[in-house]
Amino acid sequence: MNHRSRLNTRWHPLLFLPLFLCNLFAEEIQTTAVFSPEIIATDQGAIQNAGVGTEIWNGGPGNGVTNLVKYAVRVSDYAVNSMIRVSWADYEAEEGEYLFQKMDKHFSYCIQYGQKLNIGCFVTSAGGGPLIDGARCSYPLYVHKAMQASAQKDVLSPTFTDKKDRWEPNFENPYFFERYDALLKAFAAYLEQPQTFGGRSIQRKKLVRYIEMRHFGFWGEGAYPKRLVPSHSRYLIRFADAFIKYFSDIRIVVPTNGMVYIPSVYDTLKDYHFRLMSAKNNAGLLGIFRDNWGWDERSSYYQKLYYSGNQYEKDGVKLYELLRDRWKSAPLVGEPARTGPKGDFLPYSCLLDQAKYLHPVVIRNCNVSDGVNTFNPTGYNIFNDPQALDKFHQMYAMIGFRYLYTSAKITRRGGDVEIAMDWLNIGLTPTYNKWKIRFFIEDEAGKEIWTGFSSLDLRTLFPNESIPPGVVDAHKAKTHTDRFSNVPQTGKLHLQIVDPDGISPPMALSIKGRTEKGAYLLAGRSVRNTP
Repeated sequence: MNHRSRLNTRWHPLLFLPLFLCNLFAEEIQTTAVFSPEIIATDQGAIQNAGVGTEIWNGGPGNGVTNLVKYAVRVSDYAVNSMIRVSWADYEAEEGEYLFQKMDKHFSYCIQYGQKLNIGCFVTSAGGGPLIDGARCSYPLYVHKAMQASAQKDVLSPTFTDKKDRWEPNFENPYFFERYDALLKAFAAYLEQPQTFGGRSIQRKKLVRYIEMRHFGFWGEGAYPKRLVPSHSRYLIRFADAFIKYFSDIRIVVPTNGMVYIPSVYDTLKDYHFRLMSAKNNAGLLGIFRDNWGWDERSSYYQKLYYSGNQYEKDGVKLYELLRDRWKSAPLVGEPARTGPKGDFLPYSCLLDQAKYLHPVVIRNCNVSDGVNTFNPTGYNIFNDPQALDKFHQMYAMIGFRYLYTSAKITRRGGDVEIAMDWLNIGLTPTYNKWKIRFFIEDEAGKEIWTGFSSLDLRTLFPNESIPPGVVDAHKAKTHTDRFSNVPQTGKLHLQIVDPDGISPPMALSIKGRTEKGAYLLAGRSVRNTP
């Protein structure tokens, strides 16, 4: 811990004036309690919270590849962020016959384990689906037959990883879009309905954190060879517009792999990519997803994607700058790479620099190299590489939001209480989901006798870009003051940060003192006017 991160890490009892002494003074005299909490430094590990850090496949009681992350604080025995990626063919067998009930178990997991779900929908390439003439097809058979009978046929093409032929859609085919549009409309209606588990019913869309736009590219990641790229942006813009139309209140995130500056392949999609980076729904601007975290960032491909080597520009706006700065308005999520040593490249050695540059909020804790694969013919195994594991431990402790307060000052005058707190975010992003800061007072029996909510929106509390992530500088803290009337004269005052939907566990701060209720005792003494 450096000098600045030592600031305000100890209780200061001499600054505390017991509030019950205020009865000894005239009522117009203010009485004040001030204290500073003990801070949990980033080198102690990640703070487990909903909407940040790790994400697991398929929900349920699992926690992903647990040794990729070192926790300083756990809020749940289970993962609080989960993800599924679904293929169109697996959810529509015949025209209009949808099988969304196959997702019910994932929504039940959300209720059972306090999770929210990131859904990658609906993959049309390299996903599941039937075998047609010996090749996998990720969209329904009836759609394939309709394209084959039309002027805009789908085609067989090998996936670059396994070189196996798969059926790839023709995005210029009007029927293909018509049926995909109907799929999204039907799925949106499914999300409007409640999921019930253990006697509790919650509207499914409240259990969804993100919808990933997965219609285009291998695995829906946005990249294709030239022969599969449509001739004009308008053919893909209509798909994006359908997502925005049907999922108007859910945050949408979009793929980036096809935004690389390769004019011979992607020039026809320039307008589509700029549309993705400017479009919004009621949840805000669209976020982005980037896969292959930990890949060699020096490679020409990534330099032409996320850095100035990406020369795509429109109306004076550079595409790489939109990607680089997206975290300031919408989330960036993704998954690690399966990589191995190559030349002077050490696997995952670029991970921290990538995170500091692009500011991701969530990176899935899976998909790392643990043996031979297409990109790792050497058989490299990250679990035999302490330096690479340490990169992941540091990354998960740094990405996303990491909130704390350096000082709390509680002032009482009669029944009026003023709570002034100095807040910091020493992570890399704000939270993109709404949380509510709740104050409450408990009596000696532990019963709540008063509650009040702060007006501070944590989504506006950004990290200071002039300070390295993880560094605590109390002088840069943002002071926020809340005032309440008719506050009880006795009891203990706590702070708790809660999910308004009551799904995710209360937020953990980067300070010690979290109670079993996920709250923090503010003044450390009874908050009262008289003994």
